[in-house]
Amino acid sequence: MGTPGRYEFRSVVAGVETLSPRLSMPRHHHDQGYATVVLAGTVTEVSFAGRMHAEAGSVFLHGRFDCHLDRAGRRRPLQILRLPWPHDTLEGLHYVADPDALARLAETDLQQAVAQLREQLRPGTPRDRYWVDDLADALRTESDLPLREWAELRGLRPDAVSRIFQREFGVSPKRFRLESRTRAAWREIVCSARSLTEIAFRVGFSDLAHLSRSVHAFTGRCPTLWRARKL
Repeated sequence: MGTPGRYEFRSVVAGVETLSPRLSMPRHHHDQGYATVVLAGTVTEVSFAGRMHAEAGSVFLHGRFDCHLDRAGRRRPLQILRLPWPHDTLEGLHYVADPDALARLAETDLQQAVAQLREQLRPGTPRDRYWVDDLADALRTESDLPLREWAELRGLRPDAVSRIFQREFGVSPKRFRLESRTRAAWREIVCSARSLTEIAFRVGFSDLAHLSRSVHAFTGRCPTLWRARKL
């Protein structure tokens, strides 16, 4: 499995933004964590957490180095509140009871708005799961998953599986698995005391060199620099 080219990070500005209906934002990459609170309209986001549909009151949580695409609903403008999100391991679809109150609070005290968001969060359940969602889960958790075998066990054609996954997630199954593996390795590097070699084999890389190339391309820093920043 190859190593991804260097990623460009898209910056995020905290605050309220109104976006046009029919918004379609191709898959992109962030080096900082943030939360998207939907104030009005609808949007579908596809990330490492899966395919998620949101409406007013929904919240998308992104840890650092998330990759995702967005497709807004077509009927009305999408209004969102973006907030910093420092909790890397809490991601995916959630809900809050009063998103407008959060938006008002964010106008005067951004950090307090983040604290209120953390306190008020309720987990959400993505709707309309299909085999493509099961495949994403498997690619994240099974390092040696043969795509052909996975498809044939479900009576699906491997070429169709790859094509439909690319259409829904904006990336091939092979690349999605490599990115998921790389992100998991980065989290181990900054959060655990395991050696880099142990982490490499633990998350499914063939050797330490492959892990180092992938982490550097994905995060902009090599594993030894991340480990040094931790100390």
